[in-house]
Amino acid sequence: MELKYVSIRYDGDYDALAKRLLINEDCEEEFRDVFEACVKIANPKGVFGQCAVSQRDDLTFVDGRQFNSRVLSVNFRGLSRAFPYVITCGRELYDYARATDDPLYRYWIDSFSEAALRAVGVKVRQSVQETYGLGRINSVNPGSLADFPLPCQRPLFDILGDGPDSIGLELTPSFLMLPYKSGSGIYFESERHYENCALCPRLNCPGRRMPYSEEMVQAYGLQAPSEEGHACASAPRN
Repeated sequence: MELKYVSIRYDGDYDALAKRLLINEDCEEEFRDVFEACVKIANPKGVFGQCAVSQRDDLTFVDGRQFNSRVLSVNFRGLSRAFPYVITCGRELYDYARATDDPLYRYWIDSFSEAALRAVGVKVRQSVQETYGLGRINSVNPGSLADFPLPCQRPLFDILGDGPDSIGLELTPSFLMLPYKSGSGIYFESERHYENCALCPRLNCPGRRMPYSEEMVQAYGLQAPSEEGHACASAPRN
């Protein structure tokens, strides 16, 4: 599979971030120093590609890797290709955060890193559409739903080969990504809009973008999940 790489310069939005973090005059000078240091080193990145999709019964095969997921089975029905990707805020910001012992500074850096991740996520999505001439695309993300759990990170990383490593992204034994402000998923083309949120029962999730729908759960042939014990992926989905 031919991999495509994206790397962007991210200058951040000082006013928006300062407002969200409730920066006041007592800490404004310190925050500005941290913000400017982040801008100097920020280099969020992503990698994606195109691969074949096939299905047999309820199993879905992406680049030959098997996924036993009702969500993938329904969303990929009739498709012949899909577009796996990973994105990250970049090792530079991650190392900068780890180098400080001040928990407040680390929180500021992590907040900047999350914004950088969202920015490169938008760019990667646009690049996928433009590179392959796609219309509407949606994303499924390992760890976002019990039906597509976090261990599905492993075959997704395998599909992308050396791509994740080349942008400084690693997968831990527990299938979390380092740097922490990173994301992964598989884009697929569809005329209808899909969001993982519609199948997720975490009603108080701060990243919710669509109401939970019992009708959608039934349409996908899933068991009604319980909110307790369900853990969504922490990285933003794009």
